[in-house]
Amino acid sequence: MAVARASTVVHRGGTGRAVEPVVSVVIPTRNRPANLARTLEALGRQTRPAHEIVIVDASDQPLEEPALRGSNRALPPLVCLHTRPGLCAQRNIGIRKATGSHVLLCDDDIELPPEYIARLVAYLATNPNEGAVTGLIREADGAGGFTHGFARPSVRHLAFAFLFQLTVWADVEAAQTGWLGAPPLRALGRWYRRRGNTWTVAGWPLVTQVSDAVLHTATYGLGAALVRRSWLLGSPYDERLGAHGIGDNYGVALGFPGECPIAVLVDLPVLHHRAAANRLDPADAFLQRVLALDYFLRTSGRFSRTSVAWLIWSLVGRSMMFAARGRTDMLRSSVVAFATVLVGSNPLMARARDPVGTSPVAQASPHATASRGDPEVGR
Repeated sequence: MAVARASTVVHRGGTGRAVEPVVSVVIPTRNRPANLARTLEALGRQTRPAHEIVIVDASDQPLEEPALRGSNRALPPLVCLHTRPGLCAQRNIGIRKATGSHVLLCDDDIELPPEYIARLVAYLATNPNEGAVTGLIREADGAGGFTHGFARPSVRHLAFAFLFQLTVWADVEAAQTGWLGAPPLRALGRWYRRRGNTWTVAGWPLVTQVSDAVLHTATYGLGAALVRRSWLLGSPYDERLGAHGIGDNYGVALGFPGECPIAVLVDLPVLHHRAAANRLDPADAFLQRVLALDYFLRTSGRFSRTSVAWLIWSLVGRSMMFAARGRTDMLRSSVVAFATVLVGSNPLMARARDPVGTSPVAQASPHATASRGDPEVGR
């Protein structure tokens, strides 16, 4: 499938009149000024500038607009709101503040290529029934570089993941084996093709069908995704999740229409620098991710009643994997997660019974630091 390229495009509104998409960038941030500066610099280099940038800041030392803009005069109008820490609440505040028809959900530690917004807008303009598109996120590999595409899995890896219904982010069709492993590989390939880029029966994400230029998935990292604002208002980030928002994108995507509503442009890379500041250690993050998954399995209508049982079974496989690798910290978190899900004591479920308005995260301060420029530009 060919990927459209353009720097200025239009799509047709309901009246048939050509309407140029309006892109608002929403960036939640906390205590990462250097990373945020790099992200803003990349936004200033876009061949198709955004309509506005909305920064929702929860830093210990509040950021101010003049320092954020610096000498980067290419940046579009920018507004900086201040609030308490809470990633999901920060995203929701920015989405509500945004005035564009689409929101670029932008993490503060990503780096976009100059043609990024233009490519996303062009794709949505030529595919008007779609509402969410992102580039291919390349993660920092810890050695000064970034990951490339999707790995080729081994038959052993696929078999273990299938047995315990664990996540697979790999090119299943590229897997190879000898004649002895060919029959199980064919069977595994058929199962993953039937599931598509959705979830295992335990709810873990699957992205295994990756041969096309544009992938369609049920869930994906949304830290560089352009999404219809109406979708985000209809499926907001769940503020019951912890302050770090582990599992936030999964929950939002469950509310998008369709089975695989997120398009991924494989030839459009996004660099994720994974800033160390304000990040949970892997063991704590894993525990919170499992609790978030359990919460969504129990509260979303997309899953069957047996999904939680499969999640518990999957944690047996996770624990075995961590034990084999000598990861005692991860093993401990996996055992705690297993027990918590098994006895039904997930604290997120208790919060789910509370009124929505009891989130401890305050709304954005009305005393926002703003630089809007001409309020009629791009409206």
